[in-house]
Amino acid sequence: MAPGHTKLTLVAGVIVLLVVAGMLVLQQVPATVSAPLFVLVVVLEVIIAPLPGGPIGYLGAARFGFWNAWPLLYIGNIIGTTIAFVLARRFGAPLFEEHVAAKTRARYDVLLDGNTALLWAVYALPIAPVDILSVLAGLSRMSAARFLLIAYTGFLLRTAIAAYAGSALAEFAGMSTAMSVIGAAFVIGLIVWLWKREGQPQRGETTSTP
Repeated sequence: MAPGHTKLTLVAGVIVLLVVAGMLVLQQVPATVSAPLFVLVVVLEVIIAPLPGGPIGYLGAARFGFWNAWPLLYIGNIIGTTIAFVLARRFGAPLFEEHVAAKTRARYDVLLDGNTALLWAVYALPIAPVDILSVLAGLSRMSAARFLLIAYTGFLLRTAIAAYAGSALAEFAGMSTAMSVIGAAFVIGLIVWLWKREGQPQRGETTSTP
């Protein structure tokens, strides 16, 4: 396994442990402890851009309910997005180039090329992952003020939708069942993501021929 892939695997393992631990203890500890833990997990997921973190929001919504989960999700996402953007802008491509495939970058570059309305819609609606987009925005020439305004306002709707979906599932199936289903979906998605990552050659690597 290449060193970069090893690091990603270790990071993914940490995230899994955090989520699993949260699933085990969030219902056993007061909200004064579990709520900050949930925000921390959201922030870490956003910064570690390639990881599939959508189910984390639904998991928190199932645990806390709509009105409590919505602000927690919003705070975690804007903190993580701001940090990811600043890191990308400060340290540039070497920090992130391993994590962003060329096809992914080309696809998202279209959104960063002056298409403000479409970019806002991507952040506002949970139809596509935006963590990598936040990194690419930091690597682009887009001004920080413009990007953060788009992201901060878009996340208001995006996190509300996630909070509603997770809380509605908990009301329909029960909190424990909902958290188990969402947690399983996250772990499965993470395994699939890791499998795909391991099948991709590193930048600069060449495939050997017999």
